[in-house]
Amino acid sequence: MPASVLASLAMVLGNREQYGSLIETSMVHIDDVARAHIFLLQNPEAKGRYICSSHMITIEEMSKFLSAKFPEYPIPTLEYLKDVKGSKSSDVSSKKLLDSGFKFRYGLDEMFDGAVQCCKEKGFL
Repeated sequence: MPASVLASLAMVLGNREQYGSLIETSMVHIDDVARAHIFLLQNPEAKGRYICSSHMITIEEMSKFLSAKFPEYPIPTLEYLKDVKGSKSSDVSSKKLLDSGFKFRYGLDEMFDGAVQCCKEKGFL
């Protein structure tokens, strides 16, 4: 399983050692990443580096989101997560990408629906 999927699904999979990477993290659907690459390759004005992140989410927000979306999994409570230590992502912004005309297609629902479904199909869940 790719490390990014393992980390983002840590609460669903019960991988407590990964919780620290979720203190505050940026997320993007892999299809949006691929689309952004193609978009920039086809844009002659594109110069330099671009951030491709459609969502910033904290560990608390993720816990609430996942427990509502996937009640069948034992998502850790906010009380349990209050003692989790880790680092926040640096302030990343996709402003440059968005200002060039790119639009994200996928939200957190699609990201997690696809990841959980794939994990079920592969026998990880």
